[in-house]
Amino acid sequence: MKIKMFQSYKKDSMLSWLAFVGPAMAIISVFVLYPIISVFILSFQKFNMASAAKKIFVGFQNYKNMFSQTGDFLNSLKVTLIYTLVGVTSTMILGVGLALLLNSQGVIIRILRGISLIPYLICGVALAFAWVLLYNTSFGLLNIIFEAVHIPQVDWLGSSRVAIYSLAIIETWQFTPFVMILTLAGLQGITADYYEAAAIDGAGKVRMLFNITLPLLKNVLLSVLILRLIDCIKAFEKVRILTMGGPMNSTDLISHNVYKAAFLRSEMGLGAAGAVIITLIIAALSFIVMKTVDNKDAV
Repeated sequence: MKIKMFQSYKKDSMLSWLAFVGPAMAIISVFVLYPIISVFILSFQKFNMASAAKKIFVGFQNYKNMFSQTGDFLNSLKVTLIYTLVGVTSTMILGVGLALLLNSQGVIIRILRGISLIPYLICGVALAFAWVLLYNTSFGLLNIIFEAVHIPQVDWLGSSRVAIYSLAIIETWQFTPFVMILTLAGLQGITADYYEAAAIDGAGKVRMLFNITLPLLKNVLLSVLILRLIDCIKAFEKVRILTMGGPMNSTDLISHNVYKAAFLRSEMGLGAAGAVIITLIIAALSFIVMKTVDNKDAV
């Protein structure tokens, strides 16, 4: 009798679990797992979307072609590295700095917090078009200001040496509020007892920052850092709208390079291979960041 009751309870529990979890698993399978598996399989096939030819299995040829044909992909890796280093470093420093400045109470502080979030809330495409106007060499606001103070005008998007940094400036302006708000949330969770005890021991603000604030924000900053790495590596709309990868491929980020292969040249297998490489790069960088932090804690 007890065995039958246990079996009936186990069956009801399983049905309840399926009723709650089943729909979510189905949605994840259809919209997440299936596309990932499809792209991975496609990366080993030759398929031209513009022709009626069937998919042909080519093994690792697409991956070889990504690194061997014309060197465009290797160039895009270098450009993405520069963009990521500048974008991540600047947003992390400015975001954490703003969070420390706005970590207090008051009506004015709350208003400033709200205003500082505006760049992050603007649609990325609309933001890119706005910066097209700001960077315009003839009537752009930045060059007008430079001319007014007798500074030589800058070809923000037309110079192969400047264009990638012009995009990084937009990245910094857009995502600094993101870093700020998450860091601010972490700061709000630190109790004042730590600072009161440190003040009694004679610690100054700088010492409190490096010995209390930043160590307690470690998990928050680690999460933000990984998210920022992902955002920079997969950045696309700003490049497509402002420069289309030019001039001379100086802003051809890896995501834009994959887009050109898949949708402009209709080489879907090559594009899928690039997408898999991007995924592996993001996974590897995230793993390295987490292991580095864990090793420092162990020491």
